[in-house]
Amino acid sequence: MSRGLFWFRRDLRLADNPALERACRSHDALLLVYVDEAADAGFDASRAWLRRSLDALAVDVARIGGRLHVLAGDAEQVIPALAAATGAEAVHVSALHEPDADARDARLARALARGGVVLRRSAGRLMTDPEMVLSKVSTPYRVFTPFLKAARPGWRYRPRAAPRRLACFGLPEGMQRLQATLAAPAPDWDRGFWETWTPGERAAQQRLERFLEHLDDYPGQRDRPAIDATSRLSPHLHFGEISPARALDAALRRGGPGTDKFVAELGWREFGYYVLNHWPHSTTDNFNPRFDGIAWRRDEAALEAWRRGRTGVPLVDAGMRQLWHEGWMHNRVRMVVASYLSKHIGIHWASGAAWFMHTLVDADLANNTLGWQWVAGSGVDAAPYHRVFNPVTQSRRFDPEGVYLRRWLPELRRLDDDRIHAPWEKGGAPRGYPSRPIVDLAEGRAEALQRLARASD
Repeated sequence: MSRGLFWFRRDLRLADNPALERACRSHDALLLVYVDEAADAGFDASRAWLRRSLDALAVDVARIGGRLHVLAGDAEQVIPALAAATGAEAVHVSALHEPDADARDARLARALARGGVVLRRSAGRLMTDPEMVLSKVSTPYRVFTPFLKAARPGWRYRPRAAPRRLACFGLPEGMQRLQATLAAPAPDWDRGFWETWTPGERAAQQRLERFLEHLDDYPGQRDRPAIDATSRLSPHLHFGEISPARALDAALRRGGPGTDKFVAELGWREFGYYVLNHWPHSTTDNFNPRFDGIAWRRDEAALEAWRRGRTGVPLVDAGMRQLWHEGWMHNRVRMVVASYLSKHIGIHWASGAAWFMHTLVDADLANNTLGWQWVAGSGVDAAPYHRVFNPVTQSRRFDPEGVYLRRWLPELRRLDDDRIHAPWEKGGAPRGYPSRPIVDLAEGRAEALQRLARASD
């Protein structure tokens, strides 16, 4: 009897899972595992999501006769030991398309090969093969629009039904000591997440279907943070509860005026991984070395005020409080809060990126890095550095009635629609809210441009 090991990672679904389909086709029986390598690393928002997503996957697996085993340990030790103990012929995984993960897979493949076991990696998390999408001179694209034009014709959706039955074998007795569960946060600081989110494959499909009902409104309303007009698929895509190809196919079949814009947003996700593949140093270093000379500020008090939504700038603070409560922030507001930190306050974009990775349920290395470098002006396809988002202008334009602000800033609820966007301009803020921004908007913008000028000398 042929045995295989299937290692779930960020592909927590049964349908449209090429690696799982391959494993089922290749073996008579499988051992299904998830290896928790962060058991001692503390909690973050992403881990809170993961716990519930694994629970949902375990239920789905049990429904078709299988069992998911969650194990704690170092995957580079656990996976070869499991393969040896079970007599598995192959280990099946979905590629993660991240530099450290890809390097680890290469090491694992060598370790497994020494025992006669094959590591089989399959696609499924992306639609783009970054090595196949190159310019006419065989170099990677640095600008999104040409990338999208070149990549999109290659995007395909091949439907793969979930297995009807899973033939599984049990965990070897000697490995049962590794079984673990992801504990709930204590205290339950994530309770606000679940007012908004339901992790799991079924919930991901339902969210896509609800979004498509209003796809025609997407282009005109997607920038309004008070309106639930975006897909909110990002955490589901990050954890692989739904494939980007399925979302693409559903939107194209639905059609309508919002389709191209939504497909472009899927394209930005692909572009994030494309950039990460070709420029892996961009997670920590400026893509554009011109920005290496900028004298970033070190101001822990200002950074903490930003983190806690106490900057005195309503749209910035509302966004940061939404992030803390929901584990998510509207994309337009993400750009504004990132600009305020990196431009007005002058703190290095990497500090903001690290906070987002800690607090977002869709914490995605590739897209988080791309977004922060774009706003900071230091990345590929970046907004010019002198483009500094004015948070008051953005607030008045995209939340004119202050609905979003009032939801997240109860201190300001009684202010009228004009004053709420910039309380310090007309009479000051109510008690309990900062009387003025921690960095004046005009002064902060001027200092940002001076920093760039000094770095360019």
